[in-house]
Amino acid sequence: MTTASARIRIMSAMSVDGFIATQDGGVAWLDQFNSVDTGYEDFLKQIHTVVMGRTTYEQVCGFDCPWPYATKKTVVLSTKNLTDLPTEQTTCCSGDVRDLVDDLRKAATTGDIWLVGGRMVTQAFLDARLVDEIELFMMPVLLNRGIRMFEPIESTPTDFANLKLKESKPFPNGVVKLVYNKAEGS
Repeated sequence: MTTASARIRIMSAMSVDGFIATQDGGVAWLDQFNSVDTGYEDFLKQIHTVVMGRTTYEQVCGFDCPWPYATKKTVVLSTKNLTDLPTEQTTCCSGDVRDLVDDLRKAATTGDIWLVGGRMVTQAFLDARLVDEIELFMMPVLLNRGIRMFEPIESTPTDFANLKLKESKPFPNGVVKLVYNKAEGS
């Protein structure tokens, strides 16, 4: 059984100008970068639970492939009760993300918790100061508009949280991997 050692992690691709998707939520612009292995499979091996919002869940369900998280516990944050969930390990949840994290960390796990998306889920966890690691893949493209990776809301704390660079790695296709951890005292 794990304790609070299960890390809360964000791993996402982002355009240089800070967008994770086009205005309509599309991510097809990422396809041009799929020819280079950036370590996704290795990352996924470290994950026990994936957490996502309903919009991201519905988008993933719409992809022309089997459910990509079939071997993972999946939590969909939604105020709506969803039906026809893809696996028995997939559940819906609403409420305070702090309570969810407490429950997930108490559960018997062998890995970390990945915040798949979207922006509102990511921001809620950031605002609650629950994120332990942010792994960004900076994609060499300017989308100029779309859905931002980080979008503070009215309840976002006004103080800042320092991060410590853990890793930076460029790839031959121009993608740059940046991994940040919480800095001491943040």
